[in-house]
Amino acid sequence: MSERFLRTADEMLDKYIALEKAFMWEHNLTKHFVALLYTVNHKTVDKETLKNAIDVINQETGVFSYYRGTYRFMLAGLLSIESSSIEGLLGKILQNEQALKNAGFKNGMHLPLASYALYKVSGDLDNNRVAGKAFEIYQMMKKSHPWLTSSDDYAMSVLLASSACELDRIEQIYQRLVAAGFSKCNELQRLSHILALSNRPVEEVSHHCTSLRDQLKANKLTVYSSFYAALGTVTLISLEEPALIADWIALSLYLNKQKKFKWLGKGMNILLASAIISDEWIKETTASEVAKISLSISIESLIAAQTAALIAATSASIAASNAAATS
Repeated sequence: MSERFLRTADEMLDKYIALEKAFMWEHNLTKHFVALLYTVNHKTVDKETLKNAIDVINQETGVFSYYRGTYRFMLAGLLSIESSSIEGLLGKILQNEQALKNAGFKNGMHLPLASYALYKVSGDLDNNRVAGKAFEIYQMMKKSHPWLTSSDDYAMSVLLASSACELDRIEQIYQRLVAAGFSKCNELQRLSHILALSNRPVEEVSHHCTSLRDQLKANKLTVYSSFYAALGTVTLISLEEPALIADWIALSLYLNKQKKFKWLGKGMNILLASAIISDEWIKETTASEVAKISLSISIESLIAAQTAALIAATSASIAASNAAATS
């Protein structure tokens, strides 16, 4: 494995430990996400800046706002690395939230992340227009897969709206992956969304993704459906630079051996490794600033959404367990 990836992984661990000490009441998964953010953005963990971002979120949103829920600490991390004017940035994100609501999106726990995604990708574009296109894409997704599509697809709809992706490619890739043995689920739909962003032939992209899955399995790194997104970004970049596959597998195995990461499970560590590998490649290779922003927000959105979904699933299982114990 390349030394730079090893250093990045060790730096991420150090930052997680710093966050663990400073924010002991925050969910561990959100702290891992923020540690990743600070690492790939080469930022030092600043306890006071993060606390200030949390305070701003609390001050600028209502008591029952979803900004104060699962995503709060993750959003605080995103705000603190993005701008020195946290109040101004949050104001822009809230404006984008209203644009999404006006377009037809419903309020919910995933809308804050979609609002952040819209802020990142709209740039000089009319955010209302991008929001409108995003809702059209979401409705098409819902029509194709009514039982799979839900509010956790909001952010991906925004990303697709900002790209030149041909939407029929999504379904073609989805069906090819199903034929290759992938489980039919919302996570597979999300994976097909990511792969559809590539301009390579559908058959080539689908085959390469399947090959990556098989290579992971050969290294005792089975990717369960919850973590299909990890395959997406690595498929896109390894089509351009196949040598990165070995680094990705080695980094995933390395994270699995670290005490603070081992409890996350192989799937989450594969996802974290994919973020590190992808981020390095984007910074070193991608010349277009638009492409960099698009790929970067894709990674951030996917990891954040995955983290939120895992937290929700964990909370639900705990609640069910407690209910069973008292019945």
